[in-house]
Amino acid sequence: MLRRIQRMSDADGFIRVAAIDHPENYVALFDPDLSKVGFEEVVESKLELIRGMAPHCSAVLVDPVWSYGQGVLTGSIPGDIGIISGLEQLAYSPTGFGTETVVRSSWTVPVLARLGADGAKLVVFYREEQADIVEAQHELVRGIVAQCREHEIPLIVEPLWYPLDGESLDDSAVRAARVEAIIASAATFADLGADIMKVEFPGHVGTPDGEADAAKACARLDAAIDVPWVLLSASATFDQFAVQLRIAAEAGACGFMAGRAIWGDGVGRHDAETRARGVRTAVDRLDALADVLRAHARPWREPVSVSEAVAALPADWHERY
Repeated sequence: MLRRIQRMSDADGFIRVAAIDHPENYVALFDPDLSKVGFEEVVESKLELIRGMAPHCSAVLVDPVWSYGQGVLTGSIPGDIGIISGLEQLAYSPTGFGTETVVRSSWTVPVLARLGADGAKLVVFYREEQADIVEAQHELVRGIVAQCREHEIPLIVEPLWYPLDGESLDDSAVRAARVEAIIASAATFADLGADIMKVEFPGHVGTPDGEADAAKACARLDAAIDVPWVLLSASATFDQFAVQLRIAAEAGACGFMAGRAIWGDGVGRHDAETRARGVRTAVDRLDALADVLRAHARPWREPVSVSEAVAALPADWHERY
C-alpha cells in the first residue's frame, strides 16, 4: 500500500495527477454525435496527451477503454509514472452524468491489482439527505475498501455534490450548504476507509471575501480527515484552479488530480499544430501547478527516521509479514 502511494507521488511527497480517464464527455469534444467518433482517434488523442504530460506529473488517471492498456502497451505511460484507474461506470448523456453509483462488472480491484495499478478511484455522486440511497453507497464503499485492503491497493474516493430539484448555485444558501456537504462527505468516506480523498473545492474564488471563506472551509476539511486529500478541478478554468489549489495547499492538501482544466485546449478534431500546442499548454500548466505545491503544500507523509524504521521493522519482520 505504502509503495503504491509512493509511486503516485513525486520525490517531494506531492501527488500530481493528470486525469484523462474521462469517458464519453471526452469523445463528445470530437463530435456531439458520439457515433461519428472513431475508437482509434480517441485512443490516439489520449495517448498523445499522456506522452506529453507524463514527464510532468507523478501519476496518470486513465480509463480502461481508451487509455490504460493502450498506454502501457505503447509505452506512452512510462514505467516510473504511477497509474490510477476508476472503478465506476458513469451513465453519460449529452446533458451530463447520471447520479447512480455503478461499478464496472469486469474492471475490478483484483483486475487492477493483477495489472499493476497503483490506485483505484471511485466516484460517488453523494447527497446525505437521500437516506435511502446513502446507506447503499456506504455499503458499496465498505465492500470496495475490503477488496482494496485484501489486494493492498490504495482507494481514492471522489464524492461529488449535485443539486436536488429546485436547488441552484445562484442561491447563496445552496452555495453554503454545498461547502458543508463537501466537508462532511470527505469525513464520511475517510471514516469508511478511503486512503486518499479527491475533493471538490469548498467555495469560490474571484473575490477576497470568497477566497477567505474558502480558506477557512479548506482548513476545516483538513481538520476533519486524517488521510491525504487532493483537489479536483471540476469545471474550473486553469487560472481559477491554480488559485483553488494554492488555497487548498495552504490548508493541507497534498496534491491534485485534474483533467480538463489542464488539457482541455488540445482535444478535438484539430490540426497537428493545434494539438501539439495543446500538449505544450498542458505541460506548462502541470509545471505551474507543481510550483504551487512546492511553495504552499505539505507532503502526504513525512518520511520516518532510520531509528523509527528499525523500531517498526525488527530483523524478523519479513518472516511474519
